[in-house]
Parts: sequence; C-alpha cells; structure tokens
Amino acid sequence: MNIQLSISLLASDRAASLERCLDSLRPLLMQVPSELIIVFTGTDSRVKEIAERYTDKVIPFTWCDNFSAARNVGLWEAKGEWFLFIDDDEWFEDTTEIRDFFLSGEYKKYGAGLYKQKNYEDWDGIRCSDFYAFRMARIIPGIAFRNTVHEELAPTRGPWKYFDAYVNHYGYVSNTGKLSSEKSSRNLPLLLQDIRERPSYIKNYLQIVTEYLIKSDYEKAEEYCRKGLALCSGQKDRFYKNWLLVSLVDVLCEKGDKEAAEKEALLILKNEQPWELARLELYALLLAIYVGRNVSDEILQYGTLFEETLAYMDKHPDLWQKQSYGNLTEQRIKMPSKLHNIRINCTKASLEKGDEIQAARFIVLLPWKDEGWMQQYYPVFDGWKKSYSREFRKLLMGFPKNSPYFLMQKASGPEGDSISKKERLDLLTQCIKETESLYLQRQALKEAILCDLDLAELAACFDLESWKQCTDSIQDLITPAYKEKLWDAAGTLCQSAPAYGAWLCKLLYEKALIRDFLTNEALIRTLDKYVHCILLFYKKQYCEEMFKTENHNLLPKDCRFALYVSEALKKMDLAEYPEAIRLFRKALRFYPVMAGVIREVIRHLSGEITLTVQNTNEEFLALAQQMKEALKTMIDNRQYAEALPIILQLSPLLPKDLELLRIRQKILRGLSE
Repeated sequence: MNIQLSISLLASDRAASLERCLDSLRPLLMQVPSELIIVFTGTDSRVKEIAERYTDKVIPFTWCDNFSAARNVGLWEAKGEWFLFIDDDEWFEDTTEIRDFFLSGEYKKYGAGLYKQKNYEDWDGIRCSDFYAFRMARIIPGIAFRNTVHEELAPTRGPWKYFDAYVNHYGYVSNTGKLSSEKSSRNLPLLLQDIRERPSYIKNYLQIVTEYLIKSDYEKAEEYCRKGLALCSGQKDRFYKNWLLVSLVDVLCEKGDKEAAEKEALLILKNEQPWELARLELYALLLAIYVGRNVSDEILQYGTLFEETLAYMDKHPDLWQKQSYGNLTEQRIKMPSKLHNIRINCTKASLEKGDEIQAARFIVLLPWKDEGWMQQYYPVFDGWKKSYSREFRKLLMGFPKNSPYFLMQKASGPEGDSISKKERLDLLTQCIKETESLYLQRQALKEAILCDLDLAELAACFDLESWKQCTDSIQDLITPAYKEKLWDAAGTLCQSAPAYGAWLCKLLYEKALIRDFLTNEALIRTLDKYVHCILLFYKKQYCEEMFKTENHNLLPKDCRFALYVSEALKKMDLAEYPEAIRLFRKALRFYPVMAGVIREVIRHLSGEITLTVQNTNEEFLALAQQMKEALKTMIDNRQYAEALPIILQLSPLLPKDLELLRIRQKILRGLSE
C-alpha cells in the first residue's frame, strides 16, 4: 500500500504542547496510509522521548536560524504522495475532514490544501483570529521550502482544496496571558537580513509589517508597507498589494493618525481599484473613524457601501477564498464584534437623521436569534428610546415579536397601560425566561414591583445564584417614592418563596443599615432582622449539620457573619456586653462591607457598659429629674457658672438623656456670651 500522506512536525523543547499536537494527529495516522516525521530542533530529552512514542523517524537537527532548512529535512525524508507540515504548538480540533479527503480518493483531484489556523490572543481561548494556512501539498519534482523565516513551499500545482478543519495555535501568547512579541524579536533580524539579500522579494515586506505590528512599532510598519507597495507597482499579483493597501490604513489607525488613515483609504478606493474583500475592510476602517467623529452622513454612506459589498460577496462565495490572503479573510470581516457594531452605529446614524426606513434596514441585520450577542445592545436601545423617542417607537415595531426586549417594551410601554395584570406578568415572565441579560431582567423585575405584581412567578425563572445577581442592585432602580412597594413585594415573596424573599429582604435591610444612619434601638432591631433573613436564606439551602460550629468554615462568608452577629445580639439581651463586642468584631472579619454598621453598634454598646446600676434605679431617676429642673431655673436666672459643675457631673450618668443634652448646650452657650 502506498503512503498517501507524510506528516512532518517541527519539534523544539515544548513538551506540553507537543503531546497535545501528537495526540490530535493520532486518528489521522491510524486511519489514513501515512507516516510521521519529527524534526527535533531542541535539547530536552523528555521531548525526544515523547516524540519516539509516536514514530521511529525522529531526526535531530541543529538549529541554524533557518526555518526552511529545518522543514526541508522532513520533506526530503517523506515517502508519501502528499506532504503536511505542522508545528509543535499547534493541534487539530478534528481531522475527520482531512481523513475523508484521502480515504475517498478526493485528494487525487487537487494539488494543494489549506486548513485554518486559529491564533489565540490570550489563554482563555475566547479572542482569536484565523486564516487559511497553506500547509498541505502534493509532492512534485523540485518542491522545497524557501525563505529563512515564514517559509513557503514551492512550486505547487492547483487546484487548491480549502478545508474547514483547523488547528489551535497559542504560539503568540506569553506567560502573562497576552500577545507576546517574543517570536517577532526572533523573526525580525532574519527578515531584515533576507530583505538586504533579496530587496525585491515582496512577501518579506508583508511578513515584516506583521512582525512590527505585533511589537506595536507603527512607524516601522508604515515604512515597510510603503516599501512593499512601491515594489507592487506593475506586478500582476494582486494578493500582496491588496493586503498591503489595507495594512497601511490599519497601521495609520493604530498610530492614532486618523486623518492620514482617512485620506489614504479614500485615495486607495478612488485610484487603486482594490478587490471587494479589501474594500470591505477599508469601509470598516473608515466607519470606525467616522463613528469616532459622530458624522452621520459619512457613517451612512460607508455603512451602505459595506452592506452592498458584503451582500455581493455572499452571493459569490468563491470570492472569499479567491481574495483572501494572510489575515485578510472572511472571518476578519464577519467578526461578530465588528459586524454587529457597524450595524448598530449605522442604525444610530439613521435615527439621528430621522430616517426610520434606513434604520430598519440596518437593525434587521443584527443577530436577533443569538441572544448572547443581542443582550449587550439593550442598554443602547434604551438610550435611543430616550434620545430619538418618535423614531424609535416606529423602529421598535420592526423588532421580532418574540425578542425579550420587545416583550419588555410591550409590558412597560404605552401598550402596557391597556393590558391586564395577568397579561403584563406573562410578558415579563417570558422576557426573563428568554434572556440572560441582567440589565433586562432587572428592568422586568422593577416593572413588576412598580405594578404591584406578585414576584413569585418571576422568581421561579431563576436559580438562587442568578436571583442574587439580578436583585443585587434592584433597590437602586426603585426611586424613594416607591420604596414601600419594594418592601411590600419582598414581604409577600417571603410567604410564597421564602428563600427568594429572604434574599431580597436581606438586601433591603443591608441598604437601610448602611445608608439610613440608624442609631440605638432602631439600629439593633434592623440588624436583628437583617441577620434573620441571611440565616433563613442559607437554611433553605443547607442541612442542619452545616450549621454546627465545626462546619462553619464551609459556609459562605456572609452566613458566617450572620451567625456571629446573631450570637452577639443574644449576649446583648443578657447584658453580657464585653462578649457581645468581641463577637461583633469577629463577625466583621467575614463581611467587611458592614464595618460602619458594626462600629456604630459597638459605640452603642460601649455606652451601655458605662451606665451604672443607679441609672436604672427609680430613686436616682427621680433625683436626676429634680436636678434638671434646678438647672432650668439656673438658666432662666442666667446662673451659668453655678450650673456648669452640676451638668458636668450629671451628663456622664445619663448619656442618652436628650433633654439633658439640650440643657448642657444652653449652659455652654450662656457661658460663651
């Protein structure tokens, strides 16, 4: 049986990623007549051991700052009809498509293949860019790798096969989790040397622009963009020119020179006749500039051109592949954050112009079926509702009727005045069920509270953790005028859904304790209710065993705070004030947000401790009253000096007596006259 595919892997000293790379190749090697060649450029014996578990053909290679030389070692050893090359910091997500390409015999119809490389910008694997990487070719006479860095395999024959299969690549991410310029520092000297030796080789200019962009050296990136474009004049190959034209404008934008970027983009569009793919990116760059200036006419002009060109490309999908080069791809144009923001900005510009029809054309292009994306725009829609009230009301009629945002507006807008409580509750419930947007969920909850609706049905849409997040700031959305409605709703919810109601009451009591400057008995009563709500909330979730002293360290910190405060309050009732203060201070370690409240409680307790037994003695209180009357007479007779020693003795004995406090101030004012 002939070997259909030779896979050559360049391995350095990256043991961890090598194992993942090899494991991703294993299904392909097992199912397709193929061989694995590993060119080992490192020195780590562990890497060599890993490599030898997968193949006997591990070829040592002394690194010489020449990628093509290393690649050619693997190519010259290849016995297959086709050659695939890969690095040790890449791995396939799935090789099924490539497997079927060979097993079905389809490979006989093609001369080369490209699969996607996803380049991640951080370790969380969320932000990435991808492009078609030329990594597979039929082995023909004379084929070899060229260039010391960013090597290319040539010559090749067509046609070219484009795979949806892709490799993951984290090679540009540093240990800090951000894009690293380490590879650029390695590649730049090699590229500069190659440019000195081959000044007319255009591809080097594309590569060096990319490296300077990674290093944020925009002056150098612009310099080599312009040098590369000068070489392109008169040449037939438009791939390089289109990429350099777009990159030049991109570099100027990154430099912060928006005026120069705008001027360059407009000249390119007028004089250079760029391909549709390049025009799309130039339109997007111009749109970003005009959005920054908030100029509606230009936003609409280039937004319209962008959408028309995009529609043309989608009607002729082969153009995406034919015009792609490097990172100038369909994926770059259709990156959701870019594409959707263009449409949002064009909708806003249309509203500013009072053009509801144009606004409707853009708004319908948003990803209405992808709630994950749509939810970030709900605050934007509310902003439009305030700024462009008349136009937005008309625009709203074109929103999908099952959109969570539309349901919310139907329940709370003018239409909501004519519907029953049951219909309103149903709309708000459906809204909450259909979205993960905390912003919209809080709006729905607020509407239910203001309309005196039972919150039980809405609360049932949440798990407890989501309910905590949703209600976290609900009290700030309700104006003081409707404060009682919020308390009533929380109280009712405590009856129908105790855990949910307890958490809402906990938030309300917490706000009252922190912001209402409560003192004395009112402070203690509110604190008691507060910790009761916290403990009720957690006792609905945890078994009794969890509340034993030895298990307290397993409980959430606010629950542990409540346990200590509850015990401290009991000590207060028993007049064991020093122990109560100790427990309050210990509680504060677990929930520092209550520091101000606990300080006030301790201040209150300190006053209690200083009171003597005679403070509560009826005879003492009667005597104190007589002394106050005597002091009043002295004040009437302006005998302030005689009254002073009496008030100084009496005040510490009755620190909470407000009448005595007023008498004291009158005496002091009299003395100062």
